[in-house]
Formats: sequence, structure tokens, C-alpha cells
Amino acid sequence: MKYFVAAVAIAILAISTPFPVVAEAAGTPHVVVDGDVWLSDADGVRLFMLPDTYYARINNLDENYYYVTFNGVSGKVNKNEVSTVGYHTQATGTLRDLTIAEEYSEFTAINLKSSPDIGASNSAEVPVTATLTFIGKYPTSSGMWYYVKYEQFYGYIRAERTSMPELELPAFVPESEPEDTTASTPPSDEDDGGVLTALESRELQIIIIVGLAVPAVAIVILLFRPKAGKRDKYYED
Repeated sequence: MKYFVAAVAIAILAISTPFPVVAEAAGTPHVVVDGDVWLSDADGVRLFMLPDTYYARINNLDENYYYVTFNGVSGKVNKNEVSTVGYHTQATGTLRDLTIAEEYSEFTAINLKSSPDIGASNSAEVPVTATLTFIGKYPTSSGMWYYVKYEQFYGYIRAERTSMPELELPAFVPESEPEDTTASTPPSDEDDGGVLTALESRELQIIIIVGLAVPAVAIVILLFRPKAGKRDKYYED
């Protein structure tokens, strides 16, 4: 009987072990950009500046960063620089088709740079007749650069070398939240916060797990503890 009870206690421990939270694209909140907010890569290197008033979808988060996607590019933003207050079913991106400025038509190709610096290494050669996809801006003390995509290549090009050197992005207007969004059914973790609610509930999970684990461990110890006063018996020929 005691082995059965021990097995039950161990099962409780196994079941109560939390599974890692997986962020889902559907139903997750978005960061709201207000001011100068940079999207950085995994190493913290700035990729481009997120446009003011726009939203970026949150894929995951940790103690310091939100991991987001904007214009098809994934990176991270500092939690202290954004908020998550707002509503919309799908944020509008800022993708634009660009071409090389006519004044460079006498050349064969223009180089995309790996960073917004004339001296940086080249990412790709872009034919002057090709179309680029604008992804984001990167202002520097020496002028404006655009972070763009050409075929499968990403890189930087000076804004003045494109057909839209003064690219203006309209302010994003979010939708109004429907009044009956949460009226029909009570909110759940998935509906009311997505990945944020799941991660913020870990503290409660830990408290519950400890509450279950401590009695289970105590039961196992009590069952297998040697009885007081019992002597070992040996068979003698």
C-alpha cells in the first residue's frame, strides 16, 4: 500500500511541473510606439527605428524586452520604451516600394550596406533598375538611411539615393474596441492578455506547485523512514 501512495505522490509532482509558455501569434497583444523606439536584433544591434504611433506584434517577452515583429522583421524592444495599451485586430505596416534615384541610372548597380555607414561591408549589389522594399528608417548624424530588402537580402541604403528621399509615414489610427468583445463570455488567460497573462501567472504557478510538492515529499519521507526501535535480523546457520 505504501508503494501505491508513494507513486501517487510522485505523480502529483510530475503533473504539477509547469510547461514552458509558448507565445502564439493569435490573440497576443501589441506594443505601442510613442517617440523614438528602436527595433534591435538578438545581440542588441539596432536594425531600424519603429514609426511613431504604430503597433508591433508581441511574439514573446522576458524581464527586459518584448520580442516583436514589424514589417516582417523580428527583433526586440526595451520594455521601458513602449506600452501595450491599445486595440486593433491587425496593425498596419509601413512597407513601400522604392527604386534607385534617376541620377544614378548611369551606373550598373548600387551597393546595399550591412550597416548605415559608407565604409561598411556590402550586403548585396542592387541593379539600378530593380525595386527595393522599404522596411524602416535609420537616422544618423550624417543623414537618413533606409533599411530595405532586395530579393532575399537585407541592408541599408542612403535615403537620397532612392526615389523617395523624404518618405513620409502617415500616423496610424487604431480601431475602437467593440463594446461586446468580453460581454458574451467571461475572460480567460488566452482572451485577456495572451502571452503576457500566461507569463505573469508564473508566480501563482510556483506557489501552487510548492503547495503540492511539500506534502508529497513529506509523505514519501514518512513512508520510507525506518521504524524506531526496529532491529535488523540476520539468519545464522
